[in-house]
Amino acid sequence: MQTMGLIHTLEQCLNRTQTVGLIHTLEQCLNRTQTVGLIHTLEQCLNRMQTVGLIHTLGQCLNRVQTVGLIHTLGQCLNRMQTVGLIHTLEQCLNRMQTVGLIHTLEQCLNRMQTVGLIHTLEQCLNRMQTVGLIHTLAQCLNRMQTVGLIHTLEQCLNRMQTVGLIHTLEQCLNRMPGCTRLIEVKLGKNQTEADRGPVL
Repeated sequence: MQTMGLIHTLEQCLNRTQTVGLIHTLEQCLNRTQTVGLIHTLEQCLNRMQTVGLIHTLGQCLNRVQTVGLIHTLGQCLNRMQTVGLIHTLEQCLNRMQTVGLIHTLEQCLNRMQTVGLIHTLEQCLNRMQTVGLIHTLAQCLNRMQTVGLIHTLEQCLNRMQTVGLIHTLEQCLNRMPGCTRLIEVKLGKNQTEADRGPVL
Protein backbone atom coordinates (compact mmCIF):
# COMPACT_ATOMS: atom_id res chain seq x y z
CA MET A 1 0.00 0.00 0.00
CA GLN A 2 1.36 3.36 -0.96
CA THR A 3 0.68 6.60 0.76
CA MET A 4 -0.78 9.01 -1.77
CA GLY A 5 -2.34 11.12 0.92
CA LEU A 6 -3.49 10.89 4.49
CA ILE A 7 -5.74 7.96 5.26
CA HIS A 8 -8.29 8.98 7.86
CA THR A 9 -10.37 5.83 8.13
CA LEU A 10 -9.92 2.07 8.12
CA GLU A 11 -12.07 1.98 5.02
CA GLN A 12 -9.81 4.37 3.19
CA CYS A 13 -6.79 2.38 4.27
CA LEU A 14 -8.23 -0.87 2.99
CA ASN A 15 -9.39 0.81 -0.21
CA ARG A 16 -5.74 1.09 -1.14
CA THR A 17 -5.27 -2.66 -1.33
CA GLN A 18 -5.67 -3.36 -5.03
CA THR A 19 -5.90 -1.20 -8.11
CA VAL A 20 -7.58 -3.75 -10.33
CA GLY A 21 -10.79 -2.01 -9.34
CA LEU A 22 -11.69 0.58 -6.78
CA ILE A 23 -12.60 -0.86 -3.42
CA HIS A 24 -15.13 1.41 -1.76
CA THR A 25 -15.90 -0.60 1.34
CA LEU A 26 -14.30 -2.80 3.94
CA GLU A 27 -16.66 -5.49 2.73
CA GLN A 28 -15.33 -5.32 -0.80
CA CYS A 29 -11.77 -5.30 0.47
CA LEU A 30 -12.28 -8.35 2.65
CA ASN A 31 -14.19 -10.11 -0.11
CA ARG A 32 -10.91 -10.23 -1.99
CA THR A 33 -9.41 -12.63 0.52
CA GLN A 34 -11.35 -15.87 -0.09
CA THR A 35 -14.67 -17.14 1.12
CA VAL A 36 -14.92 -20.89 1.04
CA GLY A 37 -17.35 -21.62 3.78
CA LEU A 38 -19.30 -20.40 6.70
CA ILE A 39 -18.63 -17.35 8.83
CA HIS A 40 -16.56 -17.70 11.99
CA THR A 41 -14.71 -14.40 12.01
CA LEU A 42 -15.42 -10.74 11.42
CA GLU A 43 -13.55 -11.07 8.14
CA GLN A 44 -15.77 -13.89 6.97
CA CYS A 45 -18.85 -12.13 8.23
CA LEU A 46 -18.02 -9.04 6.21
CA ASN A 47 -17.14 -11.15 3.18
CA ARG A 48 -20.66 -12.50 3.07
CA MET A 49 -22.29 -9.10 2.76
CA GLN A 50 -23.42 -8.04 -0.68
CA THR A 51 -23.02 -4.53 -1.96
CA VAL A 52 -26.50 -3.23 -2.63
CA GLY A 53 -25.18 0.28 -2.43
CA LEU A 54 -22.07 2.11 -1.44
CA ILE A 55 -21.05 1.61 2.16
CA HIS A 56 -19.19 4.68 3.29
CA THR A 57 -18.40 3.77 6.87
CA LEU A 58 -17.45 0.70 8.86
CA GLY A 59 -20.63 1.21 10.86
CA GLN A 60 -22.79 1.08 7.75
CA CYS A 61 -20.85 -1.93 6.54
CA LEU A 62 -21.46 -3.81 9.77
CA ASN A 63 -25.13 -2.87 9.72
CA ARG A 64 -25.42 -5.15 6.70
CA VAL A 65 -24.29 -8.18 8.68
CA GLN A 66 -27.76 -9.05 9.94
CA THR A 67 -31.13 -7.58 9.14
CA VAL A 68 -32.79 -8.93 12.26
CA GLY A 69 -31.68 -5.78 14.00
CA LEU A 70 -29.47 -2.91 13.03
CA ILE A 71 -25.91 -3.11 14.30
CA HIS A 72 -24.72 0.44 14.82
CA THR A 73 -21.25 -0.18 16.14
CA LEU A 74 -18.42 -2.65 15.78
CA GLY A 75 -18.87 -3.36 19.47
CA GLN A 76 -22.45 -4.44 19.01
CA CYS A 77 -21.45 -6.47 15.98
CA LEU A 78 -18.77 -8.30 17.93
CA ASN A 79 -21.22 -8.96 20.75
CA ARG A 80 -23.33 -10.95 18.33
CA MET A 81 -20.84 -13.72 18.11
CA GLN A 82 -20.39 -16.12 20.96
CA THR A 83 -19.56 -16.02 24.65
CA VAL A 84 -17.58 -18.89 26.06
CA GLY A 85 -15.87 -17.15 28.91
CA LEU A 86 -13.27 -14.46 29.17
CA ILE A 87 -11.92 -12.91 26.01
CA HIS A 88 -8.14 -12.72 26.13
CA THR A 89 -7.34 -11.82 22.54
CA LEU A 90 -8.70 -9.62 19.80
CA GLU A 91 -9.41 -12.72 17.73
CA GLN A 92 -11.54 -14.16 20.49
CA CYS A 93 -13.26 -10.82 20.81
CA LEU A 94 -14.14 -10.88 17.14
CA ASN A 95 -15.76 -14.29 17.56
CA ARG A 96 -18.25 -13.22 20.22
CA MET A 97 -21.97 -13.45 19.92
CA GLN A 98 -24.00 -12.34 22.92
CA THR A 99 -24.59 -9.02 24.56
CA VAL A 100 -23.72 -8.79 28.22
CA GLY A 101 -24.49 -5.11 28.10
CA LEU A 102 -24.42 -2.49 25.42
CA ILE A 103 -20.98 -1.90 23.96
CA HIS A 104 -20.92 1.25 21.89
CA THR A 105 -17.35 1.25 20.70
CA LEU A 106 -14.61 -1.17 19.77
CA GLU A 107 -12.70 0.20 22.73
CA GLN A 108 -15.50 -0.71 25.12
CA CYS A 109 -15.86 -4.12 23.53
CA LEU A 110 -12.18 -4.83 23.89
CA ASN A 111 -12.24 -3.42 27.41
CA ARG A 112 -14.31 -6.47 28.29
CA MET A 113 -11.25 -8.65 27.87
CA GLN A 114 -10.14 -7.67 31.35
CA THR A 115 -11.68 -5.43 33.95
CA VAL A 116 -8.48 -4.76 35.81
CA GLY A 117 -8.42 -1.27 34.40
CA LEU A 118 -9.83 0.91 31.69
CA ILE A 119 -8.49 0.48 28.20
CA HIS A 120 -8.65 3.74 26.31
CA THR A 121 -7.17 2.77 22.97
CA LEU A 122 -6.94 -0.22 20.68
CA GLU A 123 -3.21 -0.31 21.30
CA GLN A 124 -3.74 -0.43 25.04
CA CYS A 125 -6.29 -3.16 24.57
CA LEU A 126 -3.94 -5.21 22.44
CA ASN A 127 -1.20 -4.59 24.98
CA ARG A 128 -3.40 -6.43 27.47
CA MET A 129 -3.29 -9.64 25.47
CA GLN A 130 0.08 -10.56 26.88
CA THR A 131 1.97 -9.10 29.79
CA VAL A 132 5.33 -10.44 28.73
CA GLY A 133 6.17 -7.03 27.38
CA LEU A 134 4.48 -3.83 26.36
CA ILE A 135 3.02 -3.76 22.88
CA HIS A 136 2.90 -0.23 21.54
CA THR A 137 1.42 -0.78 18.10
CA LEU A 138 -1.08 -3.00 16.36
CA ALA A 139 1.75 -4.29 14.20
CA GLN A 140 3.77 -5.30 17.23
CA CYS A 141 0.76 -6.96 18.78
CA LEU A 142 -0.12 -8.97 15.70
CA ASN A 143 3.28 -10.10 14.54
CA ARG A 144 5.68 -9.32 17.37
CA MET A 145 7.78 -7.23 15.04
CA GLN A 146 10.52 -4.99 16.37
CA THR A 147 9.90 -1.34 16.94
CA VAL A 148 11.67 0.67 14.28
CA GLY A 149 9.63 3.74 14.96
CA LEU A 150 6.22 4.89 16.01
CA ILE A 151 3.34 3.71 13.85
CA HIS A 152 0.60 6.32 13.74
CA THR A 153 -1.83 4.83 11.26
CA LEU A 154 -3.19 1.43 10.35
CA GLU A 155 -1.68 1.87 6.90
CA GLN A 156 1.74 2.45 8.37
CA CYS A 157 1.16 -0.50 10.66
CA LEU A 158 0.31 -2.81 7.80
CA ASN A 159 3.13 -1.46 5.67
CA ARG A 160 5.55 -2.28 8.47
CA MET A 161 4.74 -6.01 8.30
CA GLN A 162 7.38 -6.58 5.67
CA THR A 163 9.13 -4.46 3.10
CA VAL A 164 10.12 -7.32 0.82
CA GLY A 165 6.95 -6.90 -1.18
CA LEU A 166 3.68 -5.04 -1.24
CA ILE A 167 0.83 -6.30 0.90
CA HIS A 168 -2.36 -6.03 -1.13
CA THR A 169 -4.96 -7.37 1.24
CA LEU A 170 -5.68 -7.57 4.93
CA GLU A 171 -5.39 -11.35 4.64
CA GLN A 172 -1.95 -11.11 3.14
CA CYS A 173 -0.99 -8.68 5.84
CA LEU A 174 -2.05 -11.08 8.58
CA ASN A 175 -0.46 -14.01 6.78
CA ARG A 176 2.86 -12.18 6.90
CA MET A 177 2.94 -12.36 10.69
CA PRO A 178 5.89 -14.43 11.98
CA GLY A 179 4.61 -17.47 13.80
CA CYS A 180 1.08 -16.95 12.54
CA THR A 181 1.35 -18.10 8.94
CA ARG A 182 -1.99 -18.64 7.22
CA LEU A 183 -3.80 -17.40 10.30
CA ILE A 184 -6.95 -16.52 8.46
CA GLU A 185 -7.17 -19.86 6.69
CA VAL A 186 -7.03 -21.54 10.05
CA LYS A 187 -9.67 -19.18 11.41
CA LEU A 188 -11.82 -19.92 8.39
CA GLY A 189 -11.74 -23.57 9.41
CA LYS A 190 -10.76 -24.76 5.95
CA ASN A 191 -9.69 -28.08 7.43
CA GLN A 192 -13.13 -28.60 8.91
CA THR A 193 -16.24 -29.94 7.29
CA GLU A 194 -19.19 -27.68 6.57
CA ALA A 195 -21.10 -29.34 9.42
CA ASP A 196 -18.31 -28.70 11.90
CA ARG A 197 -18.13 -24.99 11.23
CA GLY A 198 -21.32 -24.01 12.97
CA PRO A 199 -24.18 -21.77 11.92
CA VAL A 200 -23.94 -18.93 9.46
CA LEU A 201 -24.58 -15.43 10.80
